[in-house]
Formats: sequence, C-alpha cells, structure tokens
Amino acid sequence: MSKKLNTSVGGTPTNTLFNYFSKSPAVDKKKLTPSSKIEGDTTEKENLKNQQSKEEQPKDSKAKDSKPAAKRKLPISGGSDDEAVNGQRKRKRIVQPETDSEPEMDETKSEDDFSAGESDYEPDAKEASDDSVSSGEEELSPSENDTAVDSPTPKKSRKKSKILNNNNNEPLSKKVKLETSVQLAEGSTFQEKLKNLQSNAKKDASYDDIVTTTSTLDEPVVWPHQKLEFLQPDKIKDKAGRRPDHPDYDKSTLHVPEKFLNGLSPGVRQWWVLKSDNYDCVLFFKVGKFYELYHMDADVGVNELGFTYMRGEFAHSGFPEISFDKMSTVLIDRGYKVARVEQTETPDMMTERCKRIKATKFDKVVAREICQITNRGTQVFGSQCRIGPNHQPNYMLALVEQDEGTWSRFGVCFIDTTIGDFHLGEFEDDKNCSRLLTLLSHHMPVLLLSEKSAFSQRSQQIVRTVLGGILKEQVPSNGSQACNAEKTLKLLAERYYAGNGSDDNWPLVLRTMQSDVDHLGLTPNDNYKLALKALGECIFFIHKCKLEPKVMPMARYQLYVPPDQLADAKPAVASTLRRSHMVLDATTLSNLRIIGEDHSLYSTLDHCCTKFGKRLLHHWLCAPSCDVAVIKERQDAIGELIRMSSELQEMRALLAPMPDFERNLAQIHLFGNKQIKQMDHPDSRAILFEEKLYNKQKLVGFMAVLKGFNALTKLPLMFHQCESDLLKRITQLPESGGTFPDLSNELKYFATAFDHEAAAKTGVIAPQAGMDAEYDSAMDSINEVEQRLKTYLVEQERHFGCRITYFGSDKKRYQLDVPETHANKANKSYTLEGQTKGKKPSRRYTTAETRALLKDMQQAEDTRNMVLKDLARRLFEKFSNHYDQWKQCIDCVANLDVLGSLAEYAGQQMVICVPELVSGVEQPFIQLEEGYHPCVNASTYIPNGLELGTESEAPLSLLTGPNMGGKSTLMRELGLLVIMAQIGAHIPAASCRLSLVDRIFTRLGAQDDILAGHSTFLVELNETSLILKHATRHSLVLLDELGRGTATYDGTAIAASVVNFLANLKCRTLFSTHYHNLIDFFHNDKRITLGHMACMVENEDNADPTQETVTFLYKYTAGACPKSYGFNAAKLAGMPQGIIKRAYELSKKVEAIALQRKITAKIVAATAGKNDSKKEKLNALKELLVQLKMCHV
Repeated sequence: MSKKLNTSVGGTPTNTLFNYFSKSPAVDKKKLTPSSKIEGDTTEKENLKNQQSKEEQPKDSKAKDSKPAAKRKLPISGGSDDEAVNGQRKRKRIVQPETDSEPEMDETKSEDDFSAGESDYEPDAKEASDDSVSSGEEELSPSENDTAVDSPTPKKSRKKSKILNNNNNEPLSKKVKLETSVQLAEGSTFQEKLKNLQSNAKKDASYDDIVTTTSTLDEPVVWPHQKLEFLQPDKIKDKAGRRPDHPDYDKSTLHVPEKFLNGLSPGVRQWWVLKSDNYDCVLFFKVGKFYELYHMDADVGVNELGFTYMRGEFAHSGFPEISFDKMSTVLIDRGYKVARVEQTETPDMMTERCKRIKATKFDKVVAREICQITNRGTQVFGSQCRIGPNHQPNYMLALVEQDEGTWSRFGVCFIDTTIGDFHLGEFEDDKNCSRLLTLLSHHMPVLLLSEKSAFSQRSQQIVRTVLGGILKEQVPSNGSQACNAEKTLKLLAERYYAGNGSDDNWPLVLRTMQSDVDHLGLTPNDNYKLALKALGECIFFIHKCKLEPKVMPMARYQLYVPPDQLADAKPAVASTLRRSHMVLDATTLSNLRIIGEDHSLYSTLDHCCTKFGKRLLHHWLCAPSCDVAVIKERQDAIGELIRMSSELQEMRALLAPMPDFERNLAQIHLFGNKQIKQMDHPDSRAILFEEKLYNKQKLVGFMAVLKGFNALTKLPLMFHQCESDLLKRITQLPESGGTFPDLSNELKYFATAFDHEAAAKTGVIAPQAGMDAEYDSAMDSINEVEQRLKTYLVEQERHFGCRITYFGSDKKRYQLDVPETHANKANKSYTLEGQTKGKKPSRRYTTAETRALLKDMQQAEDTRNMVLKDLARRLFEKFSNHYDQWKQCIDCVANLDVLGSLAEYAGQQMVICVPELVSGVEQPFIQLEEGYHPCVNASTYIPNGLELGTESEAPLSLLTGPNMGGKSTLMRELGLLVIMAQIGAHIPAASCRLSLVDRIFTRLGAQDDILAGHSTFLVELNETSLILKHATRHSLVLLDELGRGTATYDGTAIAASVVNFLANLKCRTLFSTHYHNLIDFFHNDKRITLGHMACMVENEDNADPTQETVTFLYKYTAGACPKSYGFNAAKLAGMPQGIIKRAYELSKKVEAIALQRKITAKIVAATAGKNDSKKEKLNALKELLVQLKMCHV
C-alpha cells in the first residue's frame, strides 16, 4: 500500500494514525513515571527535525520547483515489517512539557496549516512550492477507507500531521546531522532517494514505538485555545464587540482580534473567520477527504464522539468524509449545532482565481464555505445523510405573542423540514395559555424560535417548564433583519409566488391570510399578521442555516386551528355537536397517558408497520372523530380485516419493509431541485470526494422507493373482495370506486427510463444512444481521445520496438509500461514514474503527450459527468412532478396500516366489543359493561361497568371508596375507552353504548408546578377553572379529589360548589372524593348518583386499628362508602403502630365532636318540624347516637 511522504522533513511520514471509533486507552499508573533520557532525546530530535524542516524550506524551494517530490510514493514492496506492526498499534498523543519557550497561538510558525488538504489533486510546480497550497493530508486508499467505516475494529487511517516546535535550544551538532539527512534525501539519484526515504520510514516506525510506550495521554493538557485571551469568560465578546451582559449580545458570533488573525497562516485564519461567525456551531471543516475538528471543536469530538487528539501543538481531531452522517447524527441528537464546511474549489481553480485578482497570502488557500447548519429542528436528508429510523416529526416552532393584559394572541408556525409541511395559525388564548399548551402537546417541537424578551410572564413560564428541555434560538427583534407580516409576503412574492391574475400561484392558505383589498398579495389580513410574522421567522432561520432552497420549494402550507375553536356555522339542532373532532388538551393527554413511548394508549395500540402509519395513528389519538359516519366506517373496516385474517397478515407483511415514503418524497424532491444551483447555493460548488458513492446511494434509494410503490400496487387485487365502504375507498382504483391512485404508467416509465442494474453498480444513469444530445456529444469527445491514445501507443511501440501497455488508474492513468530490456531507448522526454521487479521487470514513464491526453480525457469525462449528474437530477425532478399521486397513495396506505394495527390489537384481546355510538340525543349517556383498562394486562385486571346519564342513573356520579380502592383507575379506564371508541377502534369490554363526547376534561393526581410558582392547590384550581369555563353538556369530566391542598372546610365548600355546577350542566361526570360531608349534601339529590369502589373489611371498629384488614374488590358499586380506611393505607406504608394507634384515637375524638354538633342540629330541627316527620328524625337521631357511642375509644 503506497503512502504519501512529507518531503519537507526528509521524506519521513509523520505516522499519526487516527482511530475515530476507539476512545483513549486507560493508562497504567506504573507508566506515569518520568520517561527515560533516551526517550526524551528521541522526542526532542523529532521535534527538532520538524523545526529544522521549516527552516530548510526556503533553501530547497528550487529543488521543489524542479521536481515536486511531495507526490512520490513508496512502492508496495518497500514497506517495512516495523511499520506494518506499528500501524496496528493505538496512537498516543505526545504531551510536551511546558517550558518558558512554549509557542503561543499568534506565532505563525507554530500553527499547523491546513490551507489545502486536497490529497487527490496534483498541484503544479508553483503550487508545490507554496506552503499554503501544499497537500496537508495523507491519502487513504479505498480499502482503508471502507474498512474504517464498516469494520467494528477498523484499520487506522494514516494522516500526515506536522508537529511544529519552536524549541531551538538544541546543540549545533544535532542540527548539522539533521541538515545532512535532509539534503541527502533531497539530492542524489532516484535510487538513493528511494533508499533514504525507506530508511527514514523505518526510523519513524521505531520512533513511534518509543512514543507509544510512554503514554501521558491522561495527564491534564492545556491547549493553546484555552489560553487565548479573547476566549476567556471575562473578555469574550460577540462579533459586534458586545459583552454577554449586553441586552443585544449575540452568542452565535465571536469577536476575534484582527491582529490575531493577521498572524495566522491562511488555512488557520480561514477556520477562525468561519468560527467567529458561527461560534455556537461545531465546524466539520473539510480538508481533503477528511472533516477536521480544531481547537474547542476538537474537544467536542474527543468527549462526545470518542475521537483521540492528533499529534500537534493545538487540539485537533477528525474523521473521513464517508462517516459524516454517523458523526453528525450523534452530535445533533445530543443537542449540538453542526456546520458542514466544504471545499468549493480545487487548487487549480484557486490558482486561476489568484491570477485574476491581486492576491494576498490569505487568498492563496482553497475556498471553503458553510453548506449547511444542522440541529434537531433543521434536519434535511441530503446526499450524505440517510433517513433515520425515528418516525416522530422534528418540529421547528416559531412563536409570536401579542400580550393583551389578562389574555394573549399567538401567531404560530411549525414546520418539519424532513417532510416540508408548514402549519400556520393565529389564535386568542386565556391567561393559562390553554390552547398553546394543547398545541405543544399535539406537536411538541424540538426547536423554538422567538424574539428576545418577546413573551409575557405566563408564556415565559411555559418556555421554562414545558419547553425547558428543547433547543431555543433567537431571531432579530429590530434592525433590517427583524421579521414582520409585510416583509414575509414581499419575500414570498419575490422568490416563490411571483405573478398575479391568471398566473397567481399563491397557496390557498397564504391567499386567505392576505388582505382582500390588495390584489398583489403584499398586504396581510389583520387576523393573520402574527402568523405571517412567525412564518417569516422560520424562513429567516432556515435561510441562516443554508436550507432555504432545499426546504421552501417543497413547502406545503396547512392552516392550524386550535381543536377547541368552534366552527362559525351554528348547527341546526341544539343537541348536535358543533365540532368534527374531540378536544384533548395538554392536561388530558398527560393525565390519561394517551401519547408517549411507554405504557401509553398510543404504545398499546401501535402495531403499525410503516412510519407514516405511526404518525397517522398519533394524529387520530390526539383528535378522535366526532362524526358517527366516520367512526362507523372505521369500525366496519376493522371488523372486516379481523374476519379476513389471511389478507390482514399478507398486507402487514407487504407493508413491513416499506421505507418512510413521506420523507423519501421530500428527499427525492431535494435531489431533483434545480433551485440549489439557480440560487448559487454553496452545495452546488462543493467538492465531495465520495460523490460516486453518494450517487450510487441516491439511485439505490430511489430504486427502493420505486420497488416499494410497485409492491403497493398489489393492494387493489389483495382486497378486491372487500365489502366495507372505507376499505373499498382506500384499496381500490378509481375505476372500481376507490381513491387508490393508478400508478402503473408512472412506474412503467421509471422502470424503462434507465438500466437499474447498471445504475446500482456504477451510480450513474446512462441513457441510450440518441436519447440525449449533450450526452452523445460528451461521449464523442471521450471516444476521440481514446482513439488518439491508441494511435500514440502504436507510435511508442514502434519507437521501443516491443509491446507496450498503458498502466495506472484515475489521475495516474496512461503511464507507458516498458519492459526493462527496452527501457534504454527512453530519452530525456520520458519521465520515470516507477518500476517493477520480478519475472517481468518494467519501467513506467509519462511524456508530455500522455499528460496532455490525460488532461483532455479528464475534461471530457467531467463534461460527461456533469451531463449525467443533470440527467439524474431531471429524473428525480420528473418523479417529484407526480407528487400528488405518490402522496395520495401514501395516505391510502397509512389509513390501511392504522386500521390493520387496530384490527391486530383487537385480535389479541380476551374480551372485545364494537361500541355503539349515537348522536343527536338530548341527554348524553354512557353504558359500559365489564370494561377493561386498555393498557393493563387483562388477565390481572378486574373489569368494571357503570352507567351515567341513563334513565335509571344520573349523569354525575359521586365516587367514594377506600384509599387505593381503584377510583382513579376507573376514571382513566373510562376516558381511554371513550377515546378508543371515537377513533373507531374495538374496545376491551363486554358491551358499550354511548353518545358522542366533544371534549374530555381531567383533574387527576396531585402535584405542584414549582418552576411556574404554582402550589398544588392552585394547579388543581387552574384545571378545574378550565372545566367550568369550557365544559358543555356533551363533555366527559373526570375529577379526582378536588380541594385537598387547602383547609378541610374550604376544600369541601369548593368541591360542593363545583359538583352543583356540573350537576346543573348535566354533563357526564365522575367526581371522586374523600369528603364524606359531600355525601350528606347530595345524598337525596336526583341530579347525582352515588357510587363507590367496593371492599371487604375484617376487625372493623376494633380498639386497635392495626388489626383492621381491608380487602379491595376493585368493583364499582352503587351507594356511598362510609369511610376511606386511611389507617389501612398507613399500615401498608409501614408507619409505626404506635403512631397509627394515636392517630386513631384523635380521629375518634374529632368524629365525636362532629357527631355532637350534628345531633344538636337534628334536635333543634325536630322541635321546629311537623309531627308527621318526627318519627323519621327520631330514627336518624338514634343512628347518630349509636355512631357517637362507637367513637369512645
């Protein structure tokens, strides 16, 4: 395996192996003793060599001009055993001892220059002499590169890294020796040079052997960037010179002093200039085939990615280009922003640029530009990134608030950049921000965009608590970059939706947000100014991240309306629901655990095979239907799928391998997007060394999508016998009365448009001859050069008088391979490039003619590749032009997948029924028989049934029972079964009949909100207040133990008032309580029914409460429970028996006082009452006296 050599240090390759998978090895403490004198001397010699080479460079420049020795390679046979062994050893970093002469960052000599690391390019003689464009990277052979990525124990790639040291305190004799060795390597004949290079390589291997045995890696190291004054916390400023305590401080930029920049080498300066504009990003800085991380970014690479520091005076780590997806994904998932910096010109292009301008030394470095800034909210699956396994959308949310005192008006825009969906909306909200919280529950963002100090106090609390764990970015609130509605419409009109009248191409959602008066569409509607401002903030941020031409062309706009916002048209019948979907607010979603990963209703029902099916199920659960016809259709379809068990399993097997089509469509749209080139995006100029591999991956992915859609065309035939309306609609073609699109023509076109097998192997789409004029012209040029090459080869065979072949590949092609016996005929015009020994020794030469032919061939191939690249882009564009058909197919399959998932769930249950839903009833009701909690194992669960709002039972049930008796579980069970019923699912119950529910309210559990400054009682009252304001007759209210956080009398009074309000409203309610006074208040009230969770009690009313045993039956039973059996809970909790007994005594005393008051009140009331009721009152008095007698302990 050939290795490039650094001729600036006598041809010795600095042997820094970089293993980007393994972490630094543990250090044996015995080895942390000071190293021996020999080892120290060797290290000093190596440092001196490097320093000496820097001094020798001007003297040797002529030699370099005459022959660029940097491009000579060791032949394969020249590799030593020592070097091979050393290549398998883990690398260690040398930690130099701090001395008085330690170099500072601002000294140019001490900086490692990474101006141009294009190891695959061949700079001319002038470039080779210029340090700023000399190759700074060692080339990885393909076999090394592949191994490094795919193998769990990869071979370590060799990278050249200069070690510079200003330590000149060495004896003169050492310097003389070094000079001699350097001159020896650079002078003499080719054979002598080769021997010197090989011997130096062996010396370097033995030097590395010494280095790796003296590991000081885990000693604390102070890197130069940690000592820079302008990076110190008390000195740091943003680019405008503002300190962090300034109100307009921009943490994304950094002030780097001009004097410091001017003292750097061109490549290092380039890095610092980019870092100063993107201080909050980790720069993946392209140098040759590698992404390098420097200074503080290198620390991130070592700490987060397990890299090891490379040898050198400043922090430095990196990885091959091929691993970008893996490395960036890890950092992005951990909350970092990653900026991908690409080389956007070759050294040849740089030389041409410098000729056109009056170039300074800082211009003599290949141009590099940021091509994309990525965090969790700005992910786009381009050519270097594969679509990940996560199905959840990554929303970026822009939030704009207009504070109106006691309430707020919000403008929202949330987008998923991986799919291209833009959701826009504007709404008024109450003081608790209920609608905003519901939005965040349904569509939890990963990134929040907002202006600085733009939120009210209540919104700031939500940002601190609910959104505490997500990324936050600030957008400008003043100045030229500040967003508003007018600017947003102007920008959209100029860049995307230019035209008016018949040419108007504004999306419908944006058209509704424009004023009716302005026909140009540049004036916003007053009701949507905040929404358009939020959209403007999203566009500003994706533009800042270099994503605008990638995301905006595929944007699809949807109007967001809060689920509880009523439709304008009033229903004809008062008892009919006014909304199409049930409202589930943030509190209900959390309390009932409807969505989430573990033990939630979503995770229980999720048997979906596709990622887009999982997203649709999430949407169904967050917004269950309130349309009986829709629910009935779904029930029938699920029932039919259960009966068609073989077709169901066949369908699930068909869908299981399907890719994430929604994200694939967005990715293919990106690949076919011509705006990236039209808008002069840096990605259109980026030089990617693995582009062939990326093109291959693109085509393989594209063919997988085509294969997937081809497989989906089997669905109409698979379900041709189905009878339910919904299944027919989503599986049958339009001619059979369905909406499943006929994709046969499109798929046939793409099946024959190119050779799929050849494309998968080569990564190139090659059209047939005569299909594309540009391609034919390029191929003619290549054929013409090939003909010239053949002619020239015949001439050379005549000259040498023997058979000659061309040798080499890629940029080393067309070397004349001449047998050793005839090589003496080669004159000065032949340049020796290498030789082989063995049975058939030969020498390889190049001439001015072969070099010219190679250049012509490369130009012709570049032209052909550009044509082919655009052919692939046009193919992807043609696919995207049929987006509506592909999306229609995906929607049908997603519905089928969710129905199949619900059918699969139903088939796994022991008890299942189809709930009967009715609408238009005057008194809403629920009749549930033997219902199971859907998220609990049915074999260990005791089923419960209840009735609310029927002829025999009132709509409000006052629920009592012992602690831990199952009251909260019953409430959650009821809420979840209602949600399941209204998404159309079969439910685990013996039978169920109910009228539609328009909203579920919950007040379950007891917890404070310490970050928001809310006590437990205030949290309870906030949730209760929401119920009292928004509940309707058709709502389901689940209230668990209201009033616990305050004094008993206050809590009882508030609870009684709320019960009275809900009883008058006649909505279905379960109200659990331990306030037994409430039972006394309402025990004769016809609006209320009493129920309790049954239990069996042994040794009740014993003088010793610890002997009392309560057995929970977990069954809902009519009537009230006389006690809560709190002492049983205390016993189960393991409280000391003495404490429980003392508490029991105090309880009886308090109970006795309360009974005495009751008896007194009864006696007074009896004296003033009528004679006919005296007998009843006397019996009541007797019962009270019996209870009072039992209170004496």
